[in-house]
Amino acid sequence: MVPLSTYDLLHKFEAEASQIVRYVYFRSLPRAEQDLSVLKNKLNGTGELGRGFYDAIRGIYNCARERDLASLYIKLYRKGTAQEISALSDRFRNEAYRPTIDDYERGFLIAWEIAAKTLAFLKENYPEYPLNSEPQEKKKQQEAGDDAFVVAPRKKAREERKGREG
Repeated sequence: MVPLSTYDLLHKFEAEASQIVRYVYFRSLPRAEQDLSVLKNKLNGTGELGRGFYDAIRGIYNCARERDLASLYIKLYRKGTAQEISALSDRFRNEAYRPTIDDYERGFLIAWEIAAKTLAFLKENYPEYPLNSEPQEKKKQQEAGDDAFVVAPRKKAREERKGREG
């Protein structure tokens, strides 16, 4: 039996990784979390390659769950075009095979290549989905700028609560 190349080894999991990215895109985070645990079990035994691959996919899920506006995935999700994302996927693939890269980084970049390719496909076929599914309040804050935020006052000082309770 011929051993699989690194690329082939990780691309066996392309369907699972793409499905998780789809769940994140359509905001089905509980289902994405279920599939993440299945993916982690399947990647056992692949060493640092698998760990890098899993960490990249898990990171995409985490940034969507936390709504991290500074993350690459969310920036691409909200503002990237299908062509830009596809070009980025090609760049990730090329970077994954630099001679100076280690196995963890290679797995990480291959996962991002798959994720970006899937995201480009989704942006091309469902371009308005991220914008249509955002709450109206988020759009207003977005128009005000990323710097705008509101600081709410504390409910009550701890000393006041202790004085009333005791």
